[in-house]
Amino acid sequence: EYMGGSPQAMFRCLALACVLLPVTGRPVSYHTLGDSWKNPCLAAPLKSSPACDTSLGLDARVESILSLLTAQDKVALLVNTAQSVSHLSLPAYQWWNEALHGVGKSPGVTFDSIAPNATSFPQVITTAASFNSTLFHAIGDAVGTEARAFSNVGHAGFTFWAPNVNIFRDPRWGRGQETPGEDPVLTSEYAANFPRGLQDGPDWPKYIKASSCCKHFAAYSLENWGGVDRHHFDAVVTSQDLNDTYLPAFQSCVQRSDASGFMCSYNSVNGVPACANSFLMTETLRNKWGFDGYVTSDCGAVDDVLNNHRYTNTTDDTCVVTLDSGMDIECGDFLRSSLGSCIANGACNASVTDPPLRHLFRVQMRLGLFDPADGQDYLKIGMIHVSSDFNQQLALEAAQQGVVMLKNERNRLPLSKSLQKIVLIGPNANATSVLLGNYEGVPPYILSILDGVQQISPAVDFHYGCDASCSDTSGFADAVTAAQSADAVVVVLGLSQKFESEGHDRTEITFPGHQLDLLTAVCQAASSPVTLVVLSGGALDLTTAKSADCVGAILWAGYPGQAGGKAIAQILFGDVNPSGRLTQTIYPADFVNQVSLFDMGMRPNATSGNPGRTYRFYTGTPVYPFGSGLTFSKFQYELESVIAMNKVTVEYVEHVADSVHDNLLAEIEPVATFEVSICNNASIAGAETVLLFVSPPNAGVNGAPLRQLARSFQKIWLEANECKVIELEVTPRDLVFANQDGVMRSQAGDWRISIGEPIELTATLALL
Repeated sequence: EYMGGSPQAMFRCLALACVLLPVTGRPVSYHTLGDSWKNPCLAAPLKSSPACDTSLGLDARVESILSLLTAQDKVALLVNTAQSVSHLSLPAYQWWNEALHGVGKSPGVTFDSIAPNATSFPQVITTAASFNSTLFHAIGDAVGTEARAFSNVGHAGFTFWAPNVNIFRDPRWGRGQETPGEDPVLTSEYAANFPRGLQDGPDWPKYIKASSCCKHFAAYSLENWGGVDRHHFDAVVTSQDLNDTYLPAFQSCVQRSDASGFMCSYNSVNGVPACANSFLMTETLRNKWGFDGYVTSDCGAVDDVLNNHRYTNTTDDTCVVTLDSGMDIECGDFLRSSLGSCIANGACNASVTDPPLRHLFRVQMRLGLFDPADGQDYLKIGMIHVSSDFNQQLALEAAQQGVVMLKNERNRLPLSKSLQKIVLIGPNANATSVLLGNYEGVPPYILSILDGVQQISPAVDFHYGCDASCSDTSGFADAVTAAQSADAVVVVLGLSQKFESEGHDRTEITFPGHQLDLLTAVCQAASSPVTLVVLSGGALDLTTAKSADCVGAILWAGYPGQAGGKAIAQILFGDVNPSGRLTQTIYPADFVNQVSLFDMGMRPNATSGNPGRTYRFYTGTPVYPFGSGLTFSKFQYELESVIAMNKVTVEYVEHVADSVHDNLLAEIEPVATFEVSICNNASIAGAETVLLFVSPPNAGVNGAPLRQLARSFQKIWLEANECKVIELEVTPRDLVFANQDGVMRSQAGDWRISIGEPIELTATLALL
């Protein structure tokens, strides 16, 4: 178990997929389940029933409980605030607990003197920029351990509604910050690792550490825009986009991480509300992908089915269609007020109410809630595991890996520690809560960028210039005066939850108010090029800063969590070598005038004017493309060899891809393996994110992507002047995309292989 040391040592541990077991070597006394759950198998009548006989299978135990439930009991249990069933000693239970990037504020979670805080890791959009799958798992593991600690002391439930694996299709979406970004391959990798870390540990797979719930299923990426909110929005999605963009990460949640929870979303999908959509919840999720878990509605989404989407006409119809379609529990009060009468008049019989209850009890049993404490290692987890030194170091390391350096002209960074006067300017330079993003908890501390810089250099001065809205420019003069006499100037701009959040989309992708005017004024006054640091979830147009000679460096940091200010300062002064890469395209500001947020299309559309979305389909010129990111090192790529199958045909690729499409765990042979030598020709150690893209022969034609990320991307650590040879595989999965019918198909001809961003190496792979 890694418990300390340098960030570089920590990185190597993560990059090499070290086994991180925060429970190992800690006190072994068992906790009770706290006030959130009293084991009903310790009392009559269940104590002597088959429900509590651990020698039986889960299905038999669940059926025993179902046989004892009354209609009134079922009404009480099918909502997130499940009420107690006294005659069975079943305690009340709150299913709604949050843990997006740390145990978060939510109805089921209590922060107080017993559980005062939890580690606040970077927002997901920042963590994803690391492109480090092992880090995704490590954070999930740490969050799951802290979540179970809260559960064990009665300060949380055991079911946590995270992660959010929707595609960040448009930078205006207020909740894109919660996601891993715009790419289905990277998002699928996050979906394969964070939930697994949250759920597993020494007792896996017999018991779940903390139940992970993947959300929001499906095609959810609008809050409130153009007079339409998420409660009314119908996401019209083609089969093509659904199958190669919107669904892959959810399949990964099921098959690669065994997530035990799902959440259906507010919106409709092609006219059918997601929480009444049997194609999504039953046909796809359970029958095709093999999901073993429960499905909750988003909060209030069942009421939306009747009153906002107008999909049903009566309360009975609404109860039947949501439960029959595959939803198991409602977050809200619709079922509590309407299900009883539906049962009483016969519309909601056992075939409607019992399958959801089976799924709910099965998950609770997998959490160990009906089993003896002895032998459940997860009950050894206590508050000593929360905000531990290990987790705080992990939060710092995640922030370090997630910061993206987009510009560094004439080696403006790193700054010298011997500078006599450094000036920090901007509304986010001393921000604290802004660093957390949304769905935050209560961290043990928050280090602002000013705090971080002061830890390294005391020669720092700070001026706001303006607040985040930057409508009042009266503070510009002081900022400009300070900049004139500074040896180095760092301007910190961007967004906060005021501008992008749940329920609030943006209409522009420009900096708020006069923020850019502040940058320009300071930039022109400074005696040397300034450094711009951007805090934001969604992308902001960086055209001005990119082209300005007086802006020497640009760092994008997302929302980097409790240690974000320290991580940014360490990069500014060269204590840490940046290695993050953009997980979203940075578009020019006019992008918002070319495509409506109502348009779910990923591909370009000449009729609507949609220029295409994300690096896979955008036909315009991005300010910075997906995958952009610089380091202080200088990496050199050389193609050592290519090992490829002979005479690979389209028929072969499609046959293999079809055979494994519904089974992500199936192993398949690579079509080609590229051996690449990467050398760090610099005097500083660093990490390189190695990306391989494939482009079909007719890229951009008839819905074909311009390029797409292969699944073999890697992040490697190289000491100064060190070289490594790595293997990058291309499999049939990488060589298909959805046709207009949503079927994954390939193309004959020469596929272009490009390695690196910007491109370092190219090759051709011919399909016959």
